[in-house]
Amino acid sequence: MTNLNYSEICSVLALEDDAEEVVISNLQSDLRTAGEKKLACSLVACILTTKVITRESFSLFVQNVWRTRAAVGVESLEDNKFILRFASEVDRRRIISNGPWSIENYLIALEIPQGLGDYTKMKFNRVSFCVQLHNVPIFGMTREMGAVLGSMLGEFEEVLDIQSGECIGKTLRLRVIIDVSKPLKRFLKLRLDADKEASIILVRYERLPDLCYACGILGHPLHECPSRKPLQGDQPTLLFGDWIRVSNSNGPEQGRSRRSRVHPTSSGPSDGRLVRTRLVDPNRHCFNL
Repeated sequence: MTNLNYSEICSVLALEDDAEEVVISNLQSDLRTAGEKKLACSLVACILTTKVITRESFSLFVQNVWRTRAAVGVESLEDNKFILRFASEVDRRRIISNGPWSIENYLIALEIPQGLGDYTKMKFNRVSFCVQLHNVPIFGMTREMGAVLGSMLGEFEEVLDIQSGECIGKTLRLRVIIDVSKPLKRFLKLRLDADKEASIILVRYERLPDLCYACGILGHPLHECPSRKPLQGDQPTLLFGDWIRVSNSNGPEQGRSRRSRVHPTSSGPSDGRLVRTRLVDPNRHCFNL
């Protein structure tokens, strides 16, 4: 018999009108409370890569990198998806707020289970990033304009590095929830009036794991890009490059910036050590509009 995962099995079932059904609101209060408590201490993780990540590898990452107060249970689902069982809501909140996370340089998308916690209906496409906007004109260096520009990137959360309502220097630093199923935005255009010349604002991402430099989407390498055409003649110019990554200008965030962060190596189990690489001067790189 062909092996089917849970989603495939549900898709071929005929849901008859007379099928047995359990209505949660009709259950005893203690049963419902137990279920809600379990949801409140759970997360569902999906590792965005075509490579298979085993439960053992992910468990080592959770243990050595997250360093929660109590052990986190890791249960394997399917297709690089895992249920995470936390001993406390405090640990869960800390992991959510300190993202984004990556294992072996692959992005981990975390979902907070809602309702019944049906993971088959989760999209795993929303990840919170710290984003830096470079070359912002003076007009845009305010908290209010930061919110406007952040909403152009995704779901705006907050402006960082603020003093008395104004931003420091010519760089805005924001936290934004990004739809990682779409290409990352490389730049924004800011224009005072419709007939005025636009200012180009460069968008750079902190703690950004591997992404496809052809399409700008996380989750697959360049050579597996579905939108990349076979090479004919000269190699086409890639729209993305290392310039889209940036370290935290105020120092690495808890030792996990893109250029100085903790992650398990691909050659063996994670030992939680810092892996540092040289930060290339972004001014030496150019990008194509």
